[in-house]
Amino acid sequence: MVVNVYVSAVTQDNISRHDLLAWVNCTLQSNLCKIEEMSTGAAYCQLTHLLFRDGINLKKVKWNSRNEMDHINNWKILGTAWKAIGIDKPLQVERLTKGKFQDNFEFLQWFYKFFKANFDGSDDYDPFAARGGEKYYVVSNIIQSIKPLPASAKGPGTNRNGSNARVPPSRPIPSVVKKCQHLISCCAAVSTGSAASGTVVTKVVEEKDAEISRLRAATQEVSSFKFTSKSLFLFYFYAYEWQMNLRLTV
Repeated sequence: MVVNVYVSAVTQDNISRHDLLAWVNCTLQSNLCKIEEMSTGAAYCQLTHLLFRDGINLKKVKWNSRNEMDHINNWKILGTAWKAIGIDKPLQVERLTKGKFQDNFEFLQWFYKFFKANFDGSDDYDPFAARGGEKYYVVSNIIQSIKPLPASAKGPGTNRNGSNARVPPSRPIPSVVKKCQHLISCCAAVSTGSAASGTVVTKVVEEKDAEISRLRAATQEVSSFKFTSKSLFLFYFYAYEWQMNLRLTV
């Protein structure tokens, strides 16, 4: 019999995103690295299968697809299974499939509590075999899918013979420089405010100051760096990751 759980601001467990991801990866033998990757619904399908073996058919689940329609289909499979099992948690599919951190983080916190209330402690489940050896969709798949620009799109750096011609340093992209400067100012404000209030130990403040110095140096290098579509993506990706880690640490 299913045990339904309800989470409020008072009863909600204070579990970090790193602990939740570690739990998911350990339970499913997966390699997810972001909470947002739970938005595909595939992991919830398998976690439900672990709890209720006959309650959901994993053969219809799309494990490693970037297609939003496949993700929506996974959530429909999950919703149908939950209704048959008797799980009364409403699924806000439209919000979850958008891949926003907060929506997926709150839902995963609820599911973690639901899982603990319904797990019988059995250890005879092979998650990798249960999904037919399929891998989960992860952010690294996006990076690998970025292809280099064709020769025709390389611009004035290549002459007619195909050899590289000397290209003068390109001017910095204003939006990128502004984002770097904004990150620097935000980080400086966080470090200063934290030190003044006494809520962060000296070691953490020193580490943040070091990060700010490295980011300033990176900003100066931007002016002489020629961006491609791949380098821009990686720049924004790691800048976002760094900012999220800063918020969680401070």
